[in-house]
Amino acid sequence: MRFFNSLLPFFASAISFFILDVDARSQEANSIRYVSPVGHPVINTPFHHVDHFSTFDISFDLHDGSQRVKLELEPNNDILANDAAVRYVDADGNVRHEEAIERHAHKVFKGNALVEGPNGRWNQVGWARIYLKQDGPKPLFEGAFGFGGDHHHIELQSTYLETMRSEDVDITRSNEDYMIVYRDSDMVRYLHSELKRSLGDGGSSCEAHKLPFNSDPQHPIFRSNITDTGEWGMTSINSLFGLSKRQSDIGGFSGNSGGINLKSTIGDTSGCPKTKKVALIGVATDCSFTASFNSSESARAHVINTVNTASDLYERSFNISIGLRNLTISDAHCPESAPEAAPWNMPCETGNVSSRLDLFSKWRGTQSDNNAYWTLMSRCPTGSEVGLAWLGQLCNSDVISEGSQSVSGTNFVVRTKGGWQVFAHESGHTFGAVHDCTSQTCAQNMDATSQCCPYSDNTCSAGGDYIMNPSTGEDITKFSPCTIGNICSAIGRNGVKSGCLSDNRGVTTITGSQCGNGIVESGEDCDCGGEESCGNNNCCDAKTCKFKDNAVCDDANDACCSNCQFSKAGTVCRASTGECDKEEKCSGDSSSCPSDEHEPDGQKCGNGDGLVCASGQCTSRDYQCRSLMGSLLHTNNTWACDESSCTLTCASSDMGPNTCATMNQNFLDGTPCGNGGHCDNGQCKGSSVGKAVKSWIDNHKDVVIGICCGVGGLIVLSILWCLINRCRRARRIAKMPPPPAAQYGAPWPGAMPPHGPVPPFGPATEGYRGLGADPPPHPPPAYGPIYGRYA
Repeated sequence: MRFFNSLLPFFASAISFFILDVDARSQEANSIRYVSPVGHPVINTPFHHVDHFSTFDISFDLHDGSQRVKLELEPNNDILANDAAVRYVDADGNVRHEEAIERHAHKVFKGNALVEGPNGRWNQVGWARIYLKQDGPKPLFEGAFGFGGDHHHIELQSTYLETMRSEDVDITRSNEDYMIVYRDSDMVRYLHSELKRSLGDGGSSCEAHKLPFNSDPQHPIFRSNITDTGEWGMTSINSLFGLSKRQSDIGGFSGNSGGINLKSTIGDTSGCPKTKKVALIGVATDCSFTASFNSSESARAHVINTVNTASDLYERSFNISIGLRNLTISDAHCPESAPEAAPWNMPCETGNVSSRLDLFSKWRGTQSDNNAYWTLMSRCPTGSEVGLAWLGQLCNSDVISEGSQSVSGTNFVVRTKGGWQVFAHESGHTFGAVHDCTSQTCAQNMDATSQCCPYSDNTCSAGGDYIMNPSTGEDITKFSPCTIGNICSAIGRNGVKSGCLSDNRGVTTITGSQCGNGIVESGEDCDCGGEESCGNNNCCDAKTCKFKDNAVCDDANDACCSNCQFSKAGTVCRASTGECDKEEKCSGDSSSCPSDEHEPDGQKCGNGDGLVCASGQCTSRDYQCRSLMGSLLHTNNTWACDESSCTLTCASSDMGPNTCATMNQNFLDGTPCGNGGHCDNGQCKGSSVGKAVKSWIDNHKDVVIGICCGVGGLIVLSILWCLINRCRRARRIAKMPPPPAAQYGAPWPGAMPPHGPVPPFGPATEGYRGLGADPPPHPPPAYGPIYGRYA
């Protein structure tokens, strides 16, 4: 009976498996309870005018004058790529016209937020990102700033009214636009849901059943099932640890590949770039999004402001800024049916967030670019769902077909209150980030299986204080240390692709070259990000973006630069991480470090225990299972279950016989898989029967050598046996007495052999052509015994 009870979790989990689905979704914010008008805004420059390249302050009042705020601002040109262009398409998806986005037309700024204290002194309290729409004595701007762990969202009256819902607090209408501010603390928290388990117990207001790709056994997104290869079906890993089954709202990822334990990477930034990188992206707007603005130009400004605000999180956390390279703006009039040229551009009543993302991914695959990812912005939620993303698909421009789904480096964001946070959150999933742990996921021990990011090695719940929390709240201003380690380690070990991230040199942005944006663009020697950011930089002139004195490079930006001069030839600029990762050295005549090179995937390495190179690491399927499962079960007696899957499917003696655990991670790209293939983004590619045979031979050379030696030996023995027999036969013939000689004219001993009369000679036969000569005489009859002839 006890044995039977122990099997109940297997049956329950078997049922849950068929109704479990995974995706990355966001839910719309609940009502806004309070807003504050922005009072007495002043641009602190002569005549209160600025251009796109100005450095200046804006001050204003909040809460009926009880709080004075100042924003110290400088240009932010990271947001727009040099070659960026906007395409305006009609309702049928055909391009009406295309134009470059001029940097001087967009006053986009970044900086710090300060609050005036009781003594009249300004105290820095957070960051700021602003899009200035109108300068002069009555400035208008939108954006956000942080204060006291609380995001403050700045919107125009017109913007607020465009997205206001019946449950939101109303504001005073005015013929002239003005600005209002609302905080995260003025909003009820909303969920960004990735994994929901529906066992009919109700509770969660979010359901996930739209993206089968994210729960496919071949995809590593938050699958953690134990499969018993015997007669008992499957069980969840929670049952293995004695945990009850509950409906969960936790995060998902595919960036964690190769068997990583998230606790071991908390706060570890070693995998993130040491010099600044830029993730250039594309954004498309559908008809509903464009129609929610009074002009296409306003829609374009909103997109730029959204990316500008969210980029701050990535710069501060990962040394990666987000820049806009491509922008496609659809006509405000929706087509009756989705056009072939833009199948994602359809009325809100057609399709849902899942189908839109799927169609957008197919379209993205037709675009010839090297963008880090594409975002589709819409005004069409599905219920309360306002965001959706394929997980861990950074730098993936290819389209993976999974049945009716098309998967690529894309995400989907609905315009809503605090929409830039939805964009930042969904982009985090694209980078491979998981949700921070909550009290609910901690109760299910999800931190032990790396299905959520714990606060520390000893504390599970992150307290809801960070951007990857399943819900937003008052204290969300940054990524958690675990998320930083999650993304940095994934980049460092090639768990997510990062080859599309641009070096900070010669970058082309939508805004064109601008000194002070921190991006080294055409015509610039260097760019340390403005006077405040440059600090004590001895190589770069912050005002001119030219090298100082005799400098030829910038230590802060170039990996092969030392004291403003090229590093000596042979200086290691990128150390090897192991025998499968080559060491890169400076050339002595360039400030750039050579491209990162790895040994070929599949090359043997290590001690020969089945280890091969994969994504620059010496590893194997068993080794990757031991890395993850060993940390969970506290044993090294762990191995891979099969050779075909690219999802970590592991077994251990501690789990019982015939039991395999399908984890929430995938094998590293390049790891061998069934029939001589290799893993690529969770899929086994390049397999064939011929490769399978070759792979089997390569992996069993000792056996093959033994068999070949045995077969070869048998062949040699056979040849020797034949030669010996032939020699023996020849000797027997040689020892036989010769036949008696026939004496001509002498009587033959015994009776003469019978023979007929000699035939008369006649004319030459066809067998003889003697050219008129007489034919030879007829041969005499043969006498004596006749022996066989040896060849």
